Amino acid sequence: MTEPMQAPMTDPVVKQPEPDWIGEVLGTTVKSLEAKLLGEARGFQSTTWRLELSCDPPGAGPASVILKSETSDQDFNAFSRLNNAFGREVGVYTHCTPRLSNHQPAVFATHAGEPSWLLMEDLTHLRSGDQVIGLSYQETLASIQRMAAIHAEFWMDPGLHQHDWLPNHGFWFSNPNAEIVEDFFATYGVRFGPDVCHLYRAVLEQTSAVDAAMEDRPWTLVHGDLRADNLLFAHTVEDPESVIIDWSWASRSVAAIDIAFLVGGSTPQAQRLGRHDDLLLAWHQELVNRGVRDYPLSEARYDMQLSALRCITAGVAMHGFSRGPDTPIRAALFMDDAIQRHAAYALEIDAWAALPDPSGFPLRR
Repeated sequence: MTEPMQAPMTDPVVKQPEPDWIGEVLGTTVKSLEAKLLGEARGFQSTTWRLELSCDPPGAGPASVILKSETSDQDFNAFSRLNNAFGREVGVYTHCTPRLSNHQPAVFATHAGEPSWLLMEDLTHLRSGDQVIGLSYQETLASIQRMAAIHAEFWMDPGLHQHDWLPNHGFWFSNPNAEIVEDFFATYGVRFGPDVCHLYRAVLEQTSAVDAAMEDRPWTLVHGDLRADNLLFAHTVEDPESVIIDWSWASRSVAAIDIAFLVGGSTPQAQRLGRHDDLLLAWHQELVNRGVRDYPLSEARYDMQLSALRCITAGVAMHGFSRGPDTPIRAALFMDDAIQRHAAYALEIDAWAALPDPSGFPLRR
């Protein structure tokens, strides 16, 4: 029998996988369990275990579950609590996803206090997205269509205003640290080239105006961190079905922010160049098919460009994270890729057109 993997005893924020309390919340008796720590190089804001359960009587509970708790990394845990990341995720699974048909994962129990945790359906049999490799066009399209279905369900829903755990435009990348901007350009300026740098600096200068423009746009429930590492895939590689996980950065905001963040940060240029209109049309058509009205394609295109401007500043935030001495190699690699992908994406879709002050544009090609 494998003993549960323990977080440091000085870390009370990590919920330990123990048979008694797990059996209690599942409404059964768990005689024993085996715990395997998952995704150590992927998750920043959580500690995640896969638990194989031995229940009494056999079959009285699920054979395995996923336990997601807060992280033992003090810096990321402080950041998570400052932004109520677990409160948001618990809120989504408690109040929002029950409205979605066939939504995965199912959630057995949650706790938004300290330590925060979720006990969820085990979906480790599905194929995980990989932020370093990136998404194929087919994976991107499947994820866009799945996210559009969620956007449509909560489109301009006044009930979202009733949830005090759900912020407006509460993104981890919306307020870049001005102190590291010049170091950021010293690191990436040569790789970006002059056109991207020009656009990037315009976004940083107009960041408050970009936020104000977003305030005036139609809104819905958004994921806020839609990227490859937060996706699972069923079926075949050629015809995948997407499952969206990790709602720690859920917000009430512009729907296109999810699509711009996904395509801009997780889809390599080789998979997206020449296909931007196809992806935009697929997302918009799914919204219309699911009942969204008075949202023409021209407005959707503007929102995508505006959202790409907001997402580009994720690069500065990621540059700040990646400079830490304890940053895992994989995390540094995927952030470096995402920084360059987001910057190129904004240029590819002419995001400059959504700048509140577009003087000095369009860019020369």
